[in-house]
Amino acid sequence: MKKTRCDQTGIARAFGRAIGVVAGCIVSSGAKMASMPYGVYLEWGATDCELAAGFQVRGDVRLEGGVEWLTLAGGMHAFASHFGPYDQLKETHGAILEWCRTQGKKIIGPCWETYPVDPGAEPDPAKWQTDVFYPVG
Repeated sequence: MKKTRCDQTGIARAFGRAIGVVAGCIVSSGAKMASMPYGVYLEWGATDCELAAGFQVRGDVRLEGGVEWLTLAGGMHAFASHFGPYDQLKETHGAILEWCRTQGKKIIGPCWETYPVDPGAEPDPAKWQTDVFYPVG
């Protein structure tokens, strides 16, 4: 994963740069990407955030360019699939957080998203899918 801090309005650009660095490490090491891309939201401030972008991998990877290993929490998660543009994701996050509140679930780590539909390959934002995960206890 490659960590980066950015303004919330610049997430797409920051994610794109970070995922490119990670993909370069994987390819140059001869390893294989074993998942769709991930975005992990390590901190969420009033206007900025720290995120990490990456993939699951098969094989050995030479970590360079600020790329490091990150282990995501196992166990129980609150989860939802969002279909549509990324600028509407806040509604899905809000619904998960509300469900956690009403069910008495405590968020126990950073949330992450996976992106099964590549917006570069699918130009219609209505067909984009984002899977959102919150580890809960």
